Amino acid sequence: MRFRGVLLALFLLPLAWGLITLASGRAVSVAPKCPGLQLDEVGEEHPGRMRPGFTCAVGYDTATGRSTGTRTYEQQKYAQEQERDGRYLRGAGYVTYSAVGLAVLAANGRSGLPWRPRRRREAAGQPM
Repeated sequence: MRFRGVLLALFLLPLAWGLITLASGRAVSVAPKCPGLQLDEVGEEHPGRMRPGFTCAVGYDTATGRSTGTRTYEQQKYAQEQERDGRYLRGAGYVTYSAVGLAVLAANGRSGLPWRPRRRREAAGQPM
């Protein structure tokens, strides 16, 4: 029975993690948000939401004061879509793994584990 509990935990933990991952995919914003310094069309810092024509400094070197990587509005929007899709895919994978594992565990619970030998009383036809 203890082994069954371990198996149950091995399938319930990924199920919980998959649901959390799916929920975090919903949390990724649809509108592009700049994680770093946002510059407008003329190169000045611009707070607020990102708009078409703006660039986003995703990497910033504080020693030199220069950006190490930039993204346009369209590139940032695409990066967020990829992040959201990746989270959905990973979450669905965890949930699928857990569902299949729990189904196999439930099916084997009724008929006994296939790799476990039957007890002597069961083999002799005597009830336990």
